[in-house]
Amino acid sequence: MARHNAARTPLDAPTPDAIRVLRDRLVREQAAPKRRTPARLRLGWALATASVAGAATILATLTLPGAPAEAATPTPLSFDAPLSIDLVVQKAVGQLAEDDGVDDPVREVRSVSWGIVIEDGEIVGPVVPQISTLEWDSDLSGRSLIVQGSTAQPTDGDVGRVTPTDELVSDMSFEVGQFSVPMADLPAETDEGVRAMLMLFGMPEQPSPGQFVQSMVSALGLWTLSDDQHALLLDRLAETGAVESLGESVDRLGRSVQGLRVESVVAGTKDVVLVSSTTGRIVGVESQRVEADETVPTGTIVSYQLWDAEGEIEE
Repeated sequence: MARHNAARTPLDAPTPDAIRVLRDRLVREQAAPKRRTPARLRLGWALATASVAGAATILATLTLPGAPAEAATPTPLSFDAPLSIDLVVQKAVGQLAEDDGVDDPVREVRSVSWGIVIEDGEIVGPVVPQISTLEWDSDLSGRSLIVQGSTAQPTDGDVGRVTPTDELVSDMSFEVGQFSVPMADLPAETDEGVRAMLMLFGMPEQPSPGQFVQSMVSALGLWTLSDDQHALLLDRLAETGAVESLGESVDRLGRSVQGLRVESVVAGTKDVVLVSSTTGRIVGVESQRVEADETVPTGTIVSYQLWDAEGEIEE
């Protein structure tokens, strides 16, 4: 993605590539892996899916002359001590029922994301996450701010925490009516309301687990949902079918999480939904290849998206 360094983009200026890509992603949250030249890998919506597999991880690296090798993809999370799906959901729903959480949905999202970059059939590094703040109103005005992130060097048992840098990627304001979304209203805090919200993003009447996660990620890219809505999402996810509990881990913002793995809508990929062990909220989705192709080895993380980052990232 091209870097845009203007402090604020004039509304009558040509739309830079980075901002155009952002705008499209906010509407669909189904971006493909980044490519600078055509390549044969087709993962689809790589910024929206996630998974961790038990296969051995092979990290592709980019070696720079005179510098140590840097990983071109993130270190996978490791999980242990899995609980049953029912127990994970029951515990999370109980935490969400407490009084000190998010009471109402809002049109604001603070997130951290990364997607694989492929150039001439090769994975290109280093890993450069983006930290995004989106705020918008019912009149479809708003603002999107993206800064470049940095990942600490992984250590034993630590995948490396993401922190912000002072490198501005984009800062874009939307005047009234300019921010295009499927629905301007806040999603209703009912089972029917959550289902209607997900169907706006393509979820069918009888979704597979992967289809459910795909639509959920799209919604979480536009709204910070209430605790009641997160509880409904977890209940509905468990009801979709084959959901595997991976156990506990620590995510890329240093938070204790439970991992729930499903088959992705992308062939050869699995998605892992990260559920906070302390709040019960859904705080991330990671995507990992479980079948190799010509470009991406088995075990490679191809994307991640993390939410509820307000208290975890200091700028």
